[in-house]
Amino acid sequence: MSKIELVQLSPDDGIDVYEMLQRINRFENDFNNEAKDMSYSEYRDWLIERDAWSKGECLPEGYVKQWIYWLKVDGIPVGIGKLREKKTSQSEKWGGNIGFAIDSSQRGNGYGTKLFQLLLTKAKDLEIKEILSTVRTDNIGSNRIHEKCGGVLVKKDTETCYYSFAL
Repeated sequence: MSKIELVQLSPDDGIDVYEMLQRINRFENDFNNEAKDMSYSEYRDWLIERDAWSKGECLPEGYVKQWIYWLKVDGIPVGIGKLREKKTSQSEKWGGNIGFAIDSSQRGNGYGTKLFQLLLTKAKDLEIKEILSTVRTDNIGSNRIHEKCGGVLVKKDTETCYYSFAL
């Protein structure tokens, strides 16, 4: 049986995480992968900056504390997840305060559902009271994951589904 774990971003993360991030598109179904197409040196700086953000340090104006996690299977990174401590006016319209993406080479293995479940558990551990997640209406797989994980569809327009999760 595989060992599946959620691992928080660290400034010491290496080439394995970098390579996974390069296989996830910049805006993968509206998930913002800022590290796509960065040089390895830029990625190392990005790790340091995002680690500071997880501590509430050096946040740009309008930003809130954010944690980034890797889904690892037998020590190999297969996905990325993000949690924001609360919703912002921008995240209420796009993105919510939880998001995830799976390495394109690892899709179809149930890792999206597992990652989302682990992120919801982590959100509860972090005492985040409410989760909002936005999903493109045409992203059938992600909509299924949200429903499987207990999401309540609170709003839907032509482009976006809005799911709420009470923790």
